[in-house]
Amino acid sequence: MTPDHTPRLIPADAADPSGDSLWEAQWARVPDQWRQLRYRIDQAPADRVFLLNRRYLRNPDGHDFTPQSVPLRLQQELAWWVWLCGADGLRKIEPSLLRWFSLTLTAAVADYQRVHGDPPTSVTDLGVADLTRSALVGFEQRNARLASANSRRNITNFIEQMHLHVSVRCGTKPWWEHDIWDLRADRRIPQREHEPAHDKALRLDTLEPRWLRDGVRFWLRTALSTELLRWSSAVERARTLSRLLGPFLQAQGIDDPVISTDPAVLRQVFTDFSGYLHSPQACARPGRLLSASAVDEARSQTQVFYTFMADHAPEAAAATGDRRWLAVSAAHTRLWGPAFRTRHSSRVRELTWYSTSELQQMLCYLDVLSADRGFPVSITHPDRTLSVVAGLGDPQTARIWLLQALTGRRASEILMLDHEPLEAIPGIERPVDSNDPDAFVAKLRYQQTKVDGVIPTILVEQAVVNIIAEQQQYNRDHYPDLTPKYLFLGVRHQFQGQRPRPYASYRSALAKLDRVHGLTDSAGNPLRFTQTHRLRHTRATELLNDGVPIHVVQRYLGHASPEMTLRYAATLAATAEAEFLKHKKIGAHGADLGISPTDVYDMTQLSQRTDRVLPNGVCLLPPLQTCDKGNACLTCGHFATDRTHLDELADQRTRTESLLQVRRRQYHERTGRQLSDENVWVHERLREIASLDAIIARLAAEEDQASADRDSAVAGAGTSDRRPLLQIQTRGLHEIALGKAENRGNGV
Repeated sequence: MTPDHTPRLIPADAADPSGDSLWEAQWARVPDQWRQLRYRIDQAPADRVFLLNRRYLRNPDGHDFTPQSVPLRLQQELAWWVWLCGADGLRKIEPSLLRWFSLTLTAAVADYQRVHGDPPTSVTDLGVADLTRSALVGFEQRNARLASANSRRNITNFIEQMHLHVSVRCGTKPWWEHDIWDLRADRRIPQREHEPAHDKALRLDTLEPRWLRDGVRFWLRTALSTELLRWSSAVERARTLSRLLGPFLQAQGIDDPVISTDPAVLRQVFTDFSGYLHSPQACARPGRLLSASAVDEARSQTQVFYTFMADHAPEAAAATGDRRWLAVSAAHTRLWGPAFRTRHSSRVRELTWYSTSELQQMLCYLDVLSADRGFPVSITHPDRTLSVVAGLGDPQTARIWLLQALTGRRASEILMLDHEPLEAIPGIERPVDSNDPDAFVAKLRYQQTKVDGVIPTILVEQAVVNIIAEQQQYNRDHYPDLTPKYLFLGVRHQFQGQRPRPYASYRSALAKLDRVHGLTDSAGNPLRFTQTHRLRHTRATELLNDGVPIHVVQRYLGHASPEMTLRYAATLAATAEAEFLKHKKIGAHGADLGISPTDVYDMTQLSQRTDRVLPNGVCLLPPLQTCDKGNACLTCGHFATDRTHLDELADQRTRTESLLQVRRRQYHERTGRQLSDENVWVHERLREIASLDAIIARLAAEEDQASADRDSAVAGAGTSDRRPLLQIQTRGLHEIALGKAENRGNGV
């Protein structure tokens, strides 16, 4: 029976009635050796939780992180949090941050008792903002300076995560009442079985004014629970409204969800909001503007939010406790008129891919990712030049990137591969000793989370099987105690193998490689490993280039409809025409053609006849006419050629000259006389040579002029004057990637 890989929502758990009983259950899970806040961070089991900081290795009995004058419950919560980080693989703890938080807890408890008269019963009685403020003040008092931006960010994240986990795991509030929704902390949040954005948190704590926060909370809670939105979409909507709509409403002093009962005033407010989106104030980067797509997305999400609230006004009023939502009317479903509708046709982005030469250069550098950190790696470039680069120590990233190049899958689809993602091909026995690297030997099952209704398997070669086997062995060697659910695990946070490697971690590793390689394309633009989606475009283009039918390419890429696949075909055809037209066509004897380049292209394409395509040019003879001139193209008025055939023309001139000399010698040996130039056969060959001389001279002059005008851009690391390849040249890309996978050095 074929397994069902349709994404499913994980149901929310029922909340326990008592917070005390929840805490007691959590504390009971903590082993005895973890119940004290004294650790030897360089010895097991603490070395799996703490980052190695040499300043905390001096005491042979370990370092004591116990906060002073703090109620026992708060000490236990901190010890529980440290144990949980290791047990669930949540994070590695920097010892200095734990010490900083311990000192902060002491000061915050004293402040709380001074204000309330009694000590707090749990860390949740202390607000995150109060703890953060106390941490920064304490740092300034101890060090007589302000904490750096990086230090502030680290301690804030530590406090937020600890506070959130205690609040969620040991509290009775429903998951939607928290101001931070984090899948890692709260398993009750509805989510797909395979969630590509599992590492992203949905933040409502920064969303102001309060009525907007409560409204968005109701909207997203309902949307997630009823599968109207997926987690990644909900995170993006909360971020957009928090960053754009909230600040605008606050700046306008609007403190009512209805805004106005007058439709004209309501329209004017959101017309002003549209103007705000086009202003520099809306962009987080100084001096920059939001892109047209970002503006359109902000307007669309705002409209969807108000339309939802208008349709669910009674439920929204009951859920938020704010009866003003009852006054939201049909006018709120039309915040902008048709004039504000975005013209989507102008937003189609041009598809880009890697050429054969570019991919060859990039594949050389995968060894840099695989090698141990700092280990010198000798790189042999396609032009045989050598480079020595320090290794980055991340073989997982190299395997992920190579699998993307081999299969054309999206980054999320490779990152979320099951630990056992291969299936047998029904009806075909797997070859034991096959010398054909292109032979399909298995099916690769991937997680399809973007498009519903497609079959999430593709045929793969032995090289792909080998890479997967290498990664499985890597997991067994590095994480012997885990039974991982996914093939690729996080470098610092493994989550017990139950979460895939985050995209942010993968991209960060590729960005490090981008900073060291210095590779460029034929136009001098940097080749970036981080542009992983170009690998998908490259594979699609190569398949179409090789004549694979559209419906097969559609199924291979996992497209729900042929329209998306046809974008690749259209781009491929447009690029081919552009490459044809950019080279000036000349005729026999180097003469100018009286036909426009576009008409020349149409003539060669409309007939789709192979006798119109010549080794050294094209024939412009009308499709219904036949040719009886044999090998006389070079002297024919229907002949056209350009600089791309210069090498072939020069070779043909050499061969024609050699043939003429052979015939002259044979005639002299047979008759004793010289073969004169008036001979009909010699005369035609001399005409061809004269035509070739004129054509070659003119094309060579154009080539020299083009070389003089061409920018001296480096086409690859350690090279100069490399002849740039046309972007349309993608043939052989898959074979090159297969070769890299089969012949990699120390294991990619």
